[in-house]
Amino acid sequence: MNTIQSILVLAYPNAGEQDLLIPWELLKAVAWDMAGRGHPIEVVLGSFEGSSEGGTVPTQMGTRVQTEKTISPSDRFDLVYVPGGIGAGVQSLNETLLEFLRAHRAEGRWIAGNCAGMAVLHRAGVLEGLEVTSPATLSRKLPAEGTRVIQPRRAWKIDPQNRVFSSGGAGTVNASTMALVWHLFGDEAGRALAAGWDASPLHGEALFSLLGPVMNDDPVVASGLQDAWEDIFLPAPLTTSASCEEA
Repeated sequence: MNTIQSILVLAYPNAGEQDLLIPWELLKAVAWDMAGRGHPIEVVLGSFEGSSEGGTVPTQMGTRVQTEKTISPSDRFDLVYVPGGIGAGVQSLNETLLEFLRAHRAEGRWIAGNCAGMAVLHRAGVLEGLEVTSPATLSRKLPAEGTRVIQPRRAWKIDPQNRVFSSGGAGTVNASTMALVWHLFGDEAGRALAAGWDASPLHGEALFSLLGPVMNDDPVVASGLQDAWEDIFLPAPLTTSASCEEA
């Protein structure tokens, strides 16, 4: 079991509601359970926007989420969880966030992403040399830009050696978070969470694995999704004035 004492679930404008709130709720639940076992965990719903007491962040479908803390670039957490959503594309160009993730990765801390949040991790450069999973919408463009996506895609992939967690689309968020809890906090905590949330009868032993189930992509459907969404989730990097002058 890894020693995890602090977790940031990152809120940002236009994050997907379930991508953001399901991991936060499950991690808060396990924190409550672990506190009873004498292992307190701080789980923070935080954003780089707002006052020192936090702020209100609009999500993808219009829900306004009240965060618990405004994050500073110098803050550190044992695990940073980046959710997906339409707003991930903007965040993939947010140099403050990208540098924040690079610093955590350089210090050997856990980095996690689900769905389009994988675009943010990719642009931060924290996936270099690794094999990860991703949503279908990004499984073409990420390899084209140098990040290896496991084929066939998996619902999640936990890389203990490099301390990187990757997850597929929004449909994988519940199960993949439980798998992450199982790895980070041990078999007893993982199984208790899965039982309490009625996930064990549905997913069974597949929940308790570093590598999630195979995602059975239809090539035609996947291609259509990529055509529609990959440039939204992973827009081209901003061109600096210097590079424009050189060109």
